[in-house]
Amino acid sequence: MIGPNTPPSRMPLHGLLEFAFDAIVEEFCGELERGEFGDIRPAHGCVFRYMNERGLRLTEIAERGNMTKQSAGEVVDYLVAQGYVRRVPDPDDRRAKLVRLTERGEEAQAYGFRLLAEIEKRWGERYGAERIAGLRAMLEEIAAVEAPFAMPEAVSAAPARL
Repeated sequence: MIGPNTPPSRMPLHGLLEFAFDAIVEEFCGELERGEFGDIRPAHGCVFRYMNERGLRLTEIAERGNMTKQSAGEVVDYLVAQGYVRRVPDPDDRRAKLVRLTERGEEAQAYGFRLLAEIEKRWGERYGAERIAGLRAMLEEIAAVEAPFAMPEAVSAAPARL
C-alpha cells in the first residue's frame, strides 16, 4: 500500500517528459553556444518557434508561448536589440505592430531548426527511428488537443476530443 510519504514505484509521466525536454535543451543550447548564435537562449524560442513570414503580433507570441504580454515584450525587446527581429506596422491594422525576423533572425531560426532536426535524428539512431517518429506523432496530437493556443495550425488535424 502506498502511503502519503511513499514515492510511486514508477516515475510520473510529467517527470519523464521533463527529463527528456531538459536533455534536448541541454544538447541544443550546447551546440547553439558553439555556433554564431550564442546569444540566443531557450526563452527566445517563443519567438523563433512560432514566427512565420507574415510576422506575429506581440499578443500572438504571448499566447502561443503561454506567457504574459509583458514577458513576450521583454523577449522581443532583447531580440530587437540583438538584430534578430524588428517591429513593423501591421498592414491589416496600422495601429498594431507585427514582429518579423530580420535576415539575421531568419538565419538563426533556420540554424536552430536544423540543430533540432539533427538532435531528433541522433535520438532516432539511439532509440530507434520508428519509436521517435511514434513519440513525435503522439506528442503532436497531445499538443494539438491540450494546447491548441500553441499550435493553431495543427488543431484541425487533431482528433476530436470526447
